[in-house]
Amino acid sequence: MKLHVRLLEKWMEIPECPPEIANRSQLRHTLDDIGLEVKSVDVTPEKGVVFTIETLANRGDHLYVHGVARELAARTLAQFKLPTLAARLTDRKASLPIRRVTDKCSRYALLEMSLPADMPLRNDVAAFVDEPGKHPAIVDILNYVQMEFGQPMHAFDADKIDGEIIIDVATKVEEIEALDGKTYKVPEGSILIRDRKKIVAVAGVIGCSNSMVTASTRKIYVEAAVFDPTSVRITARAMGLSTDASYAFERGVDPEGIQTALKRLVTLAEGSAGSIPGAESAHALGFTYLESGAPEKRKVKVTLNQLRRELNLPRLDEVEVTARLKHLGYTVDATAAGKDRDLSLTIPSWRLFDCRSPEDVIEDVARSVSLNRVRPELPPLDYEVAPKNAVETISLRIRSALLGNGFFEVITKGFYSAADVALLEGLQRGVGAQHVALKNSLEQSNSHMKVTNVIHLTKLLAANRKRGVRAPKAFELCRLFSKPAELPSDEPRERDALDYNYERDVLCLASAGRWSDVEWRKPESLEDHARLFKGAIAAIIKSLGCEFSVGKSENKFLHPGMQASIKMGRSVVGYFGVVHPTVREACDLREEAFFAELDLRLVHKLMSKVEAPAVSDLPPISRDVTFRIDLKEQAGRVLRILNELNLDGVAEASIIDDFRKQEEAFRRVTYRVTFQRVDRTLKHDEVDAAMGTLLEALKGKHGIEMIQ
Repeated sequence: MKLHVRLLEKWMEIPECPPEIANRSQLRHTLDDIGLEVKSVDVTPEKGVVFTIETLANRGDHLYVHGVARELAARTLAQFKLPTLAARLTDRKASLPIRRVTDKCSRYALLEMSLPADMPLRNDVAAFVDEPGKHPAIVDILNYVQMEFGQPMHAFDADKIDGEIIIDVATKVEEIEALDGKTYKVPEGSILIRDRKKIVAVAGVIGCSNSMVTASTRKIYVEAAVFDPTSVRITARAMGLSTDASYAFERGVDPEGIQTALKRLVTLAEGSAGSIPGAESAHALGFTYLESGAPEKRKVKVTLNQLRRELNLPRLDEVEVTARLKHLGYTVDATAAGKDRDLSLTIPSWRLFDCRSPEDVIEDVARSVSLNRVRPELPPLDYEVAPKNAVETISLRIRSALLGNGFFEVITKGFYSAADVALLEGLQRGVGAQHVALKNSLEQSNSHMKVTNVIHLTKLLAANRKRGVRAPKAFELCRLFSKPAELPSDEPRERDALDYNYERDVLCLASAGRWSDVEWRKPESLEDHARLFKGAIAAIIKSLGCEFSVGKSENKFLHPGMQASIKMGRSVVGYFGVVHPTVREACDLREEAFFAELDLRLVHKLMSKVEAPAVSDLPPISRDVTFRIDLKEQAGRVLRILNELNLDGVAEASIIDDFRKQEEAFRRVTYRVTFQRVDRTLKHDEVDAAMGTLLEALKGKHGIEMIQ
C-alpha cells in the first residue's frame, strides 16, 4: 500500500515528516512500531513523501488512509477527522433492476449518476492519483475514494448496460476482454456481473471493455459491493491478475463501509465547496442497496488482569486500555469481577474478517501500547509436566530394548513417488487406491503419502551398506496414511488415543548385513539372522509386559514363506520377515533384509503396567555351586528350576562357568546364586539353610547332584 503523508495530514495531526529525513522520521518509526512496516520511501515535488507499507494478508483495514489513521490515533490517543461526506444518498431507486443469485456477494449497491460534459477533476484529488487526466475524471475519483476508505468501486457506462444487473457464478469457463484491452479466460465458479446479454465485469477483479466509461459518457452506474474473499483470490490467481480491487477484497473489506464510500464519492463528484468554480457537477439520480442480512455482532471477552499478564504490564491502567480499544473501533463494556475487570468487546465491522479471540484483542492492545513498553522478562513458568501421550508412553517402554539390540532411530519422509505406488500395486492389487495423493506436490518423488514404511527403510539399509556399514539396523516410530474402506461417520463417538480416520502410528524395524558390527566370526546364516531379529522383537514385547509368540502371516510386501505375525498374548499386533525380493531389488539392496511393523494402536491397548523392581541397598550374599550336568541336558533348565523354587531371599541366579574334562561323560556347570532382601540384612545361617533346601530339591526331584 502507498501512503501519501500529505493525504494523511488532512485526516489528523501527525509528527512532522520533512522530506529530507523522511526515511528516519518519527512518523516512519511509529508506523514500523505499530506493525505497519515501511518497505520504502519515495519523495517527489508533486506528491511529497510516500511510504510503501507492507500489509498483512488478514488486515484489509490497513490498505487505506482511514485504517492507518485509526492505528495512529490509538497509539497517540489523538483524534482524527473524517473528510466531508454527503448528508445522504438519494431516496430514488436506481433505474436499473438488480438480481443477486449467489450468496458469494453479501452486499451490493448501485448508484446512478449523471455526468457533465468535460467534467473536470478536483485539484485535491488530482494531487494523489496516478497520471491524473489519463482516465475520465469519475474513474480517478473512484480510485481516490478507495485510497481514503478502502472500498473498491467500479463505474459502468449506463448506455452500454442492457436491461438489468445480474450477479451470479460462472458455470463454465468464460472469455472476456478486460479494461486493459487484453483477453482473459475466467474460470468456472467465478463471481460474474452480467446484464441480459453479456458479462460486464469479473466481480472483485476487473471490469470489461464492453461497458467501460469514456470521455463521452453522460450517465453511469457505480457498483460498490462485498464479494467472497476466497472466490476473488481463486479467480484472480487463475486469470493471472492482481488489481487494486482484488488485493483489497482478498484481505477483507468493511461490510458496513459501502454507503460511507458512496457518500464521499457524491461529495467529490459534485464539486462541493466551490473547489472548481463555474464547473458543472455530477448528480446522484438513484440508489439501490441489497444485503443478505445484518452483519454479525461478534463479542469477545477479555479481563484486565489477562491483558496485564500477557503484556507483562502489571500497572496497565483500565482507562488507557479502554481509550485505545475505542480508538480502534471496539465498543467496550466493562464490569467488575471481584478484584478483576471483565471487558466485553463488540468487534468493529472492518475487523470481522480476522478478529475472533481474546488473543487477537491482546495483540491490538500490544501494538497500540508499543512493545517497547513490555518488559523483556519471562513470565512465571508452570512446572507441571503434561501427561505423555500413547506414542510417548510406548516409546519410553521399548527404547531400552531397541537400543540394547543395536537399533538406531531414524526419521524418513511421509511421502513417496507414483513409481513406488506402482511397485506396491504390483505386489498387492488394490493397494494403489488406498493411497492419499497430493494434488499440488512440489516434487514427483513426494506425490503420495505412504501406506507402508518397507520401501523407505529398505532404501535406507541399501544406502548404508553402500557406504560400508556392516550392520545397519534401524527403527522408526512413524505414521502411515491410507484411505479407509468406509468414510467415517459424522456422529460423535468416543475415540481411542491413537484413533485416526486416515492415519495410524506404527513401530518399524529393519536390519541387513551382519547382526553385530564387532563380530569377528563368519556372517550369520539367514536362519541365525532371523532368530536374532525375532529375539529383538521378543525383547520389545517383554518390555511392554506381555508374552510374545508368532503365527501365520501373508503380508504381500514380505517374502512368501519367510514371514510371521507378531502376537502379544493371543492378539496379532504386527508382522515381520524377509523383505520381498521385488522390493529389495527396486531399492538396490543386493542381500536379504528383515522388516517388522507393529500397530501402536493395538500395542497400546494390550500393554500392561510393569512395576519396577524394588532396589535394595543392603549387602548381597553369593554362593557358587557346581553341578554335574548330563551332556544332553540344557544348563538353562537348571536356572528355570531355581526360579520356580521361589526360595526366600534369592535375588538372582546365573551361570558363571561351563567345563568338561575329556575323560568325563558329563559337564561341570557352575551357578552363582545371589541372596538379598530389601527390608533387612540376611545372615549366613539363613543363606546356608536356603542352599540346603535348593540342593535337596535338585537331587531329590530332578537327579541333579552337586560336585564336591
